[in-house]
Amino acid sequence: MNIGRAFSYAFEDPEISGKLVIMAALGFVGVITLPLLLVGLVAWAALAGYLVDLIRNLNDRRRYPLPRWENYGERISKGGHVLVALLVYNLPNIALVCLVLTTSNFWNEGVLGSSLSLVTLCCLLPLLLVYNLVTWPMLALGLSRYAEENNVVVFFQFGDLFNAVRRQQNLTVQWVLVMIGVSLVFALVLAIPCIGWLLAPALGLPVIGYLTAQYGYQADQPGR
Repeated sequence: MNIGRAFSYAFEDPEISGKLVIMAALGFVGVITLPLLLVGLVAWAALAGYLVDLIRNLNDRRRYPLPRWENYGERISKGGHVLVALLVYNLPNIALVCLVLTTSNFWNEGVLGSSLSLVTLCCLLPLLLVYNLVTWPMLALGLSRYAEENNVVVFFQFGDLFNAVRRQQNLTVQWVLVMIGVSLVFALVLAIPCIGWLLAPALGLPVIGYLTAQYGYQADQPGR
């Protein structure tokens, strides 16, 4: 993983200012409109569609891979497919959160409830951690393929994605570790009110796009 390049390549683009401003604005809208689910989803779909086009440009070895902001309807449509895939991959996480929320009153009642709560979390959390460590690179590889094929089905070819991830174990482990570090950095930035809501999407999207494209390209074409 070329981490330094992931952080630097975008700044070579002479039009980077305008592109980052729009990314920052959409990210800000997506954060502050979370209670208004539809508005927030449209903003995040636009960013996800932009990420798809960015990955395609990176795979095509464009000199300036950051796409221009145009064809918003097409971008939102592509991003909507990505959000659907993201939802499907995160169903176990969502199910655990719903389980905890709906049974929270029982867990807090006496020794029995507390004991069952502890046993349940101790059993489920390790399984959920393993699940996410496996599906995270599968989703990234699916995203890379979707950028090339524009076919949402690639996200749900679970057997093929899993086999590709398993074949490239060393590359996958390296990518996961890098992404954990990058995600923590941008999560800290996002935690800063207002300023962080602007900076995190604008600076994070090019980095995540580069690392995802690099992983997908190397996983599907070993040795390149």
